[in-house]
Amino acid sequence: MLPSTEFPDRTASKKVQEQFLSVISDQVYSWQKRQLPEDSLFILHDGPPYANADVHIGHAVNRIIKDMILRYQVMQGRRVSFIPGWDCHGLPIELKVLENLESDKARQLTPVEIRKLARQHADNTIAKHMSAFKEWGTMGEWENPYKTMDPDYEIRQLEVFRAMVNAGVIYRRFRPVYWSCQSQTALAEAELEYAPEHRSTAVYVKFRLVAPDELVALVKEQSNVDISDKPIHVLIWTTTPWTIPANNAVAVNADMTYQVVCSDSHGLLVVAESRAVHVANDLGPLRVLAGSIRGSVLTRFVYAHPLRSNAVGQSILAADFVSADAGTGIVHCAPGHGMEDYLLCQKHGIQPYSPVNEFGQYDASVPAGLEILTGKSVLKDGQSAVLKLLAEVNALAGVNSGYKHKYPYDWRSKKPVIIRTTAQWFADLGSIKDKAVRSLDNVNFLPETGQHRLNSFTRERSEWCISRQRAWGVPIPALYDARTGDSLLTDASIRHIINEIKQVGIDAWFAEEDDITHWVAPEYREQGQSYVKGKDTMDVWFDSGTSWTLIQEKFGRIRNNKHENLVDVYLEGSDQHRGWFQSSLLTYTASHQNGRAPFNTVLTHGFMLDGRGRKMSKSLGNVIAPGAVVWDKFKIDKVMMQPIGVSGLRLWVAQNDYTTDMSVSVESFKRVQDSLGKLRRTFKYILGNFKPTPYFMYEKDVPYGELGPIDQHTLYGLYELEKSVKSHYDKFAFNRVVQAVNKNVAELSSSYFQLIKSRLYTDNPSSLSRRTALTVLAHVFRLYASILSPIIPLLTQEAWHHAPGCVTGQDADFFSPFVAGWYEAPQEWNNEKVRDEFLHLSQIRDAVNDGLEIARKSGHIGTSLDAGVVLTVDPGTNAHELLQRYGNVGSVLAEYFVTSDVSVVARGNSAEPSRRWSCERLEVAVLDSNIAARIVSPSGHKCARCWHWTAEADSALCVECRETVGSMDEFNAAQRG
Repeated sequence: MLPSTEFPDRTASKKVQEQFLSVISDQVYSWQKRQLPEDSLFILHDGPPYANADVHIGHAVNRIIKDMILRYQVMQGRRVSFIPGWDCHGLPIELKVLENLESDKARQLTPVEIRKLARQHADNTIAKHMSAFKEWGTMGEWENPYKTMDPDYEIRQLEVFRAMVNAGVIYRRFRPVYWSCQSQTALAEAELEYAPEHRSTAVYVKFRLVAPDELVALVKEQSNVDISDKPIHVLIWTTTPWTIPANNAVAVNADMTYQVVCSDSHGLLVVAESRAVHVANDLGPLRVLAGSIRGSVLTRFVYAHPLRSNAVGQSILAADFVSADAGTGIVHCAPGHGMEDYLLCQKHGIQPYSPVNEFGQYDASVPAGLEILTGKSVLKDGQSAVLKLLAEVNALAGVNSGYKHKYPYDWRSKKPVIIRTTAQWFADLGSIKDKAVRSLDNVNFLPETGQHRLNSFTRERSEWCISRQRAWGVPIPALYDARTGDSLLTDASIRHIINEIKQVGIDAWFAEEDDITHWVAPEYREQGQSYVKGKDTMDVWFDSGTSWTLIQEKFGRIRNNKHENLVDVYLEGSDQHRGWFQSSLLTYTASHQNGRAPFNTVLTHGFMLDGRGRKMSKSLGNVIAPGAVVWDKFKIDKVMMQPIGVSGLRLWVAQNDYTTDMSVSVESFKRVQDSLGKLRRTFKYILGNFKPTPYFMYEKDVPYGELGPIDQHTLYGLYELEKSVKSHYDKFAFNRVVQAVNKNVAELSSSYFQLIKSRLYTDNPSSLSRRTALTVLAHVFRLYASILSPIIPLLTQEAWHHAPGCVTGQDADFFSPFVAGWYEAPQEWNNEKVRDEFLHLSQIRDAVNDGLEIARKSGHIGTSLDAGVVLTVDPGTNAHELLQRYGNVGSVLAEYFVTSDVSVVARGNSAEPSRRWSCERLEVAVLDSNIAARIVSPSGHKCARCWHWTAEADSALCVECRETVGSMDEFNAAQRG
C-alpha cells in the first residue's frame, strides 16, 4: 500500500495557519492554566519592550526564544505564567508626539495634554506589537498584559519609591549629571552609549600663576635665569573648552614631578615632566628652566582665571585622578561640569558653578565680562566664542579641532551629551550594591559572562540619577516649600500623595491648580508653609525596573511558601545588563531584606546583523520586517526570498546561537527552508503510511520485545535523541536541539525509511513485519511532535490534526501535542547490545555499498535489489556468530543492505554457490575477523510485485507476495459477502 495523506507538502495558507495559531496559543495557554498544577508554576517575566516604534526582527528573536522556553516547560507538565508587558513612559514617546505637531502648537500644550497624546501613541503601538507577537505563535496573557502606564502599575512603582525613601536610599542633590540638550533632561549612565569616533576640539590653555616667587627663585637657582619680570602659566589641556568659563580650580598629582619650561611662542609654562615631550610635539620646542618640582609644591600657589575681569586667586588642588596618560599633567576643574571635578572641589568647599541652561546654552549667570556668550550653544557657536576670547587675551596655546576619542551620546537622540549641574533626585547605590552583587551568586547566567557584566556594571555605580525633566512619566512625589525651595519627601507625605492619586488619577498631579492643599498631608498643613508640586518624573529604568511588583502581587505567596526567587527567568538583549536587569536587581534589593535576587536565571541574546556583519538599523536601510518574512516576499542583500511562514521564522530563531549576535542572511534563511521542508516531508511520510483503508489493520503498538533488530536499533537512536534534546532544552540551547533533530531526520530518511519500504508497501497489512514498522513510525511521530512543539508548534499542531489516534497514542481529548506532554523514550529502548551490533554491521554495509556501486557501474544492476551479497567470514569468530545470527533472523541482513539475498559463508569450510555474475571481493575488518563482501547475482527470479529476486520463475510472485495477495482477496470477498 503506497502512502497517502491530506497533510500538505508545503506550509499551509495564511488562513489555515491562523486556525492552528489559535489552538497553539489561546487554547493551549488556557488549558495549561486550568489543568497543570499550581505548585509547578514556572514564571518567565517579560522585560517590557518600548511602546514607540514598529516591530523588527529583534523583537521576533526575543519573543520566540521566550515562547520556546515556556512551551518546553508546558511539555514537562509545568504550569507557566507569561504576562506580556510594555514600557510606556519616557522621552522618545513624548518627543514623537510633539514632533508630529507644529512647533507653535507643541509649545502651547500643557503637561496633561502631552500625557494624553503620549498615552494614545503608546496604546496604538502596543496594539500593533501585540498583533505581530500573536502572529509568531507566541502565547501568554494577551487579554491581561501589563503596561507601565497602567494606574495599578504606577501605584506599585510609587510604593517601591516610598520603601526606598524609608530605607534612606533616596536623596536630592545639586551636582553634575549627564544632560541631553536635545531633550532637556538629565540622563542616567544606562541611557548613554559611547561613540568611539567622536571628534572634539582639544585645546591648550594658559592659566597665569599669581605671585610665583618660589618658582622664580627655583629657576634662578637651577638655570641662572632671571624671570622675575615675566608671567608664569600653568598649562592645561582639555577636550571641553566650553567649560573654561566655569573653571573654579586646577588639579595636579601631588606625587608627580613638574617642570618650568620656556616656549618661544607661549612663554613660561608649568607642565609635568612625563608629558613635556608630548606637549613639545604639539606646541614646539620647550627649554627646561627648572625641574623636579613636586606636585604638592604647586598646591601652595594660586592662579588667575584668564577670562574673568574681577578674577581672584583660584586654588591648585591635589588629585589622584590626574595621570601622566594624557594632556599636560595639570587638569582644569569645572565642578559644575564634571563628576571628578565636583567631588574634588566639594572636599575643599568649592561649590559647583554651571552657567548653562537646559538647552545647552550659556545663560545670564556667565561671569562678568562674558555676557557675549549668553544664548550661544556650548557645543557650537558658544565654544567658538570661548576660543576667540581666550586667543584675545593670549591664553590659547594650541588648538586641535579634530581630536578623536570616545564620547558619551544620548542613546535615544544619538547626539552628544554634556555634563551639567542641576538639582536632581538620586538613589544611593553605595548602601545596596554589595548586597545586590552577593545575591547574584545563586543566579544562573547564560552566557556565563553575563554574571561578570552585571556584577561589573553594578559595582561601578555609586548613585543613580532617577529624576527626569519631562511630562510623560510617573512623578517623583515631592512637594517643595514655595519660599525656600526645600523639598518635602517623607513617608507620611508620600503615602498621602499615593492615596490622592488613587482617588483623582495620576494626571491630576501634572495639572495646574490654584490650591494644592489636597496634595499636602494633614500633619503638614498647619505648619505655615506654602508648597508647590514637583515637576520631575522618574527615570523610565525605574519604571520598568519595578515590574517585578506585578509578579510579587500575583504569585508572591506561592514563591514565598517554596522559598524560591520571585521569577524563574529574565531574558533580554545583552545591553540590559546596564538596563532592565540592573534596575530590577537594584529596586528589588533596595526594598527587600531576603538577600535574594528577583530572578533565578538570566539569559541574554545578541543583536541582529545583516549578511555583511553590520548591525541592523533603519539608518543603514538593512532592517527586515518580520511580517514580510512570514507572509510576503522579502529581500536580503538584493536577493528576493519567498516567505517562510511562522514555522520558518521560529525555526530560524531556534537554529541560531542566540547568545551571540545573529546573522540575517540569505544562507541562514535557505538553511531554514531546507530544514523545514525535510521536517514537513518526514511528517507527511509517516502519516501517509497510516491512511485508513480496508486493509488497515494497525490498532496498537507492537511490544518492544516483538520488534525486529532494525526496528530496535532505530528506537535506540530515538532514545539517544530524546535524552540529548531534553538536555539541550534544559540548558536553553535551542540551536543544539535543531542540530540533533536535523541529524536524526537525515539518518531516518537515508536509512530506516528506505529499509522499511518493502514491509510497508508489499507485506501483508496484518503482518507482524508491517505492524512493527508502523509501530516505529508512530514512535517517531510522537517523539518528533514532542521535541519540536516548543520550536515549531504550528507545524506539529498541523501534523497532529491529521494524525489518527493510533499514531498520536492519545484520544480525541488530547487536542494538541502540548496536552499529550513530553514523550519520554522508554528505558528499554536503551539497548546497547543492539547499538554495538549495528555499529559492526554498519561497517559491513559500507563495504557492501561500495561493492554495489562497482556492480552498478559495471552494468550488472540498476537498483540494489538486483543484487545478492556473499559474506565470507572466519569460522568460530565473534563476527561469524554475529552474521549467522542476523542472517537467520528473517532477512535482517538483506533488509539492512537493501538487497535480494545475503549468504554467510565460513571461510575454507564450504564453497560459495555459483552465480550468473559476481564482482570483486571487498575486505573489511570487523570484530575479530576480516570479512570479504562480494556482490553477486541473486539466487532467484524477480518478483513482479515486490521486485525482490526471490520468485521461483520470471514474472511470478514470490511466496510472501502470493500469501499477501491471497489474504487480501479473501478479505475483499468477505467484505462483499
